This record gives sequence, C-alpha cells and structure tokens, in this order.
Amino acid sequence: MAYDLEKYREKRERVLGVKKRGLGFGRVAGLVAIAILLGLGLVVVPRSISFLQNRQLEDAIYKLSGERSEADQALAELKKQEGVRDVVVDAHGSRVVVTYNKGVLDTAKISAFLLKQGAQAVLLNEVGHSQRMHTMKKEAAATGGQ
Repeated sequence: MAYDLEKYREKRERVLGVKKRGLGFGRVAGLVAIAILLGLGLVVVPRSISFLQNRQLEDAIYKLSGERSEADQALAELKKQEGVRDVVVDAHGSRVVVTYNKGVLDTAKISAFLLKQGAQAVLLNEVGHSQRMHTMKKEAAATGGQ
C-alpha cells in the first residue's frame, strides 16, 4: 500500500510548524485585478455613455433679425420639433444655438422651418455639439482665470 500524502497532511504540518497566514497569492492577485477593473470602469464607462448619447448631436448657430416676438414664437415652436434637443438664445437676443440630432434633422430643414414661421434667421455656423461644449469650457476657464 502506497503512502497517502493527503491523509497525514495536517499532522505533518503541525509537527513541522507550518502555519497558514493571510491570503494566498491567487486571492491577492484576484483582488488587485478586481480593484483595477472597477477603477477603470468608473473612469471609462461614464465617458463612453456620454459619447454615445451625444455622437449624433450638432449645433447650428443662427443670427436673428427682425421682429423679436415673431422670433420667440418660432423658437418656441422649434423646440417642439422632432430631433431638436435644445434651443438657446444668447444674452443679447440676437443669436440662437439650436442643438439637434443630425440623423433626424439638418440645417436646411431648420432654416426652412424658421422661414415658414416668419423668423428672419441666417445660419452663421454649424459645429459638432461636443466641440462647442469643449470650446465653451475653454473660454470659461480663460475668462475665469483672469
């Protein structure tokens, strides 16, 4: 009959003074890997979700002229249109930024809608929404620091 190592393992360890302390290498490595993955997840996942939500958004900047009340009514109607996410008027009331989903609308449809509503608006620029947000952040930091 062969000698069974497992049968007398505990007795051998007691006699030799082998003590198990702490966690094994596999468990420590597993905990470190989980911590790294959770840390990266907390950094990467929110940015990815934000990108996926805003990837189809564009901003069209219009200059308004003419009757202010007609323009206000047209902008209120524009906010209700499908694909328009936001309509922001600047402090002077002469420029309007329309944030829209480029998969649903385009600037030609927005311009035609404003013309149909009686608002005199001229398209000044069209930029990506994330680019405009980045530019606004940089401008706020530049003016806030001085």
